Amino acid sequence: MTAPLTSPETRDHTPVVIVGAGPTGLVLAHLLGVQGVRTLLIDREAGTVGEARAVTIDDESLRSIQATGHLDAVLPHITQGYGVHYYSWRQRLFARIDPTVCEYGYQRRNAFRQDVLVRQLCERLTLQPDVQVRFEHELLSLEQGEDGVVLHMNTPTGPCTWTCDWLIACDGGRSRIREQLGIALEGNTFGERWLIADLQGRASSFRHTRTYCDPVRPTIRLPGPDGTVRYEFMLHAHEQAEDVLDEARVREWIRWREPADTGIRLVRKVVYTFHARVAQRWRVGRVLLAGDAAHLTPPFAGQGMNSGVRDATNLAWKLAAVVHGHQPATLLDSYEQERKPHAWALIRMALRIGAFMQPKSRLGAAFTQGLLRLVCLLPAARDYILQLKFKPKPRFAQGFFVPTTAPQAAIPAGQLMTQPPMQARNGATVLLDDALGHGFAVLRWSDGIDLRDAAWPPQVRVIDVLRREDDFLPTHSEGALLRDVSGEIARVLDSAGAQAVILRPDRYVFAYVSTGQELQHALHALSAST
Repeated sequence: MTAPLTSPETRDHTPVVIVGAGPTGLVLAHLLGVQGVRTLLIDREAGTVGEARAVTIDDESLRSIQATGHLDAVLPHITQGYGVHYYSWRQRLFARIDPTVCEYGYQRRNAFRQDVLVRQLCERLTLQPDVQVRFEHELLSLEQGEDGVVLHMNTPTGPCTWTCDWLIACDGGRSRIREQLGIALEGNTFGERWLIADLQGRASSFRHTRTYCDPVRPTIRLPGPDGTVRYEFMLHAHEQAEDVLDEARVREWIRWREPADTGIRLVRKVVYTFHARVAQRWRVGRVLLAGDAAHLTPPFAGQGMNSGVRDATNLAWKLAAVVHGHQPATLLDSYEQERKPHAWALIRMALRIGAFMQPKSRLGAAFTQGLLRLVCLLPAARDYILQLKFKPKPRFAQGFFVPTTAPQAAIPAGQLMTQPPMQARNGATVLLDDALGHGFAVLRWSDGIDLRDAAWPPQVRVIDVLRREDDFLPTHSEGALLRDVSGEIARVLDSAGAQAVILRPDRYVFAYVSTGQELQHALHALSAST
């Protein structure tokens, strides 16, 4: 057995230390902060990144930022709701993705600038009294014991030692922590290289991404907020990075696709190779991997950063439950169990999209693009593509939930709950999560007599729900009461044959309840976590 940790050099202690102030680390720090977990966030750089790496943020990530309480500051810098238009080698539009459904409260595809987002999130961590942020703090090595982790760091004032109960590696695709732990990556690194060019000051107001599926030079044009635009060009095997980074050549390629962008300011240009890899293990003792340290996703679906935010959202409430003593540390084993399969599913989706947009010949392009045109003549197929329904659902096959017994349930247990608008007593309309707080929550019908006297744990927020057809009455109790103004709660509960639904803090369905026996089963499963 490993001996308990002792270190006379220890400078300080926090329950959680996060390494890496990228989107994953920052969102995780915020979510831990709102749950009262003392956290230290360190990064070896002097500040957050000053360049736009990721440029697409999805509805699930916006919902996570909503949970931090700072979405109002973030949204003005995001272009909400954009699609993808696919062009043939003749530059003719042949397909498009233009989702309009807002099942999680926001548009499915949104454009943003990573440098702006991380700066905003970092600045607002000053409002979290339980979170410290330290830049120019480099983790040199770590030692694990049965009761914590010792961290040896280099800081602007010299070496120091810190201890924590849990260490979270959000230190990127080249994670030093992952390497120190000897964790290998599964999957592939691909030979295709891409040139990224970020520009500022576009004159074209066209908001949607244009993807040119051209075997000569596959290209993506992604407009962003504040007049920005990104180009991504696939390189051929014989092309050298130093040659294609020549500004004149970059502008020549841009002019080929959008002449109006040719002369605007070039902010950044870089060549990268994409990866489709996942860490073999996401937890070793008291150290857990998240974000790019745990998985590397090809860029074609815009899901790399978003997968990291999902990690943070899944991990935050579990760490809080363990740190506060509400749940044994074994709960953290469900993190990899729940997140790893979905990360792989999104990687496979990105690879399929990448293969489609990189035809090897004009004959191959004509065949696949023509086939897609034919398929889209079918309304159901067109809707499947247009609304981005091929994106893998955030749903767990195994993990911390009570499996659904009703096979017809619209949202089975272990799947992310939708976020409909709800009406409060004062007539105001709020998104569901804003009424739930930060812990476990129960939505139950206000007339569900059999379940009204249940002994719900005190830390669980219980909300009575009126059906859309009903109205608020003076005789209703003074407890939390919302009206299902959209009918979405009725759709979900009725499809599961349930009187109530229990939601986890990350808003995945924990269990449905319709009988006293199901209630006792759910309460037993829930009791350890509260």
